[in-house]
Amino acid sequence: MIEEIIFMKRTIILFFLLASELDSFSQNLSDSAYIQVTYKEDFAKSPDSPKKMEFDEMVLNIGNLCSEFYSKREDQIQHIRDSVFVLGGDISQATSLAADIPRSYQYYHVYKNYPSKGMLTYTDKVLFDSYRYEEPLEKPLWTLLSERKDIQGYSCQKALAAFKGRKWTAWYTTEIPISDGPWKLNGLPGLILDAVDSDSLYHFYCVGIRQLKESIPINIKGKFIKCSKQKLYGKTKQLDEDLVAYLKSMPHITNATMGGSKKIAAKKYIDMEVLEPAKK
Repeated sequence: MIEEIIFMKRTIILFFLLASELDSFSQNLSDSAYIQVTYKEDFAKSPDSPKKMEFDEMVLNIGNLCSEFYSKREDQIQHIRDSVFVLGGDISQATSLAADIPRSYQYYHVYKNYPSKGMLTYTDKVLFDSYRYEEPLEKPLWTLLSERKDIQGYSCQKALAAFKGRKWTAWYTTEIPISDGPWKLNGLPGLILDAVDSDSLYHFYCVGIRQLKESIPINIKGKFIKCSKQKLYGKTKQLDEDLVAYLKSMPHITNATMGGSKKIAAKKYIDMEVLEPAKK
C-alpha cells in the first residue's frame, strides 16, 4: 500500500506539470491573478457554541478584471482527488493521499466581477451536488475611522459597515489600492487585510501577500446547478440541521437505501450571510 501511495504521488506531480503546460490551450480564461493574498480564518460552526472555533486557510487571487476567494485546504484536497481519478485511482487512494491536510468542509468560492463587471458569482457544494448563483456585486456602506495599525508591514485604517445581516469591522491598506477583500467584502479604497463580525463568529486575518511570478487562471471549473441564493441557503441549512430529512428529500435516495437511520441530534445552522430560505 505504501509503495502504491508513493507511486501515485510521483505520478500526480507529473500530471500537474503536464496540465500546467496544456492549461493555456485547453481553457478559455476570463482573467489571471497576479496577486495572491492568504488569510487565516477563525469561524464558528454553531451559534450555540461561539467559542468553539474552527480554522481554515483562505486564498484571494486578484486579477486585472476579477478575483476568486476560496479555501486553500479544500482546494488542495479537490486537486488531489481529481488527479487520482484521472489516473484511474479510487476514493480510498485519494483519501490516503489527502489524509495530512486538515479538513474545513468550506467548499464555497466567491468570484467578484465575474462573469462580468459589477456581478458576483458564488459556488458551493451541498453533499453530492454543486450549485452556483449570480447576484449584483454589492458594496457595503463603510464608515471610515481615523484609527490605524500595521498588518503584515502595511499601514491599515479601520472601517465599519453593516453588510449581509452582520456588522463588520475591517482594516484596509491604501498602500495596495485594490478594492477587494475576503468573502464578499469589498468597496474600500484599499485591500482589506483583516475583517471580523461583531459577534466574533467569523474572523479573517491576512498572513501573507505575494506577487505571483506565474499568473493563476481565474475561472469556474466543473458543472454546477444554477439556482437562487435563497434555494442554496435553504439546502445548506437543511443539510446542516437535519441530515436524515435532507437525504429523504433526494429523489435517488430511498428508505431501503438508508436502512435503519439513527436520529441525529438537531443543531442550528449558521452562515456568514443572514437570510431566510426560499419559500416552497
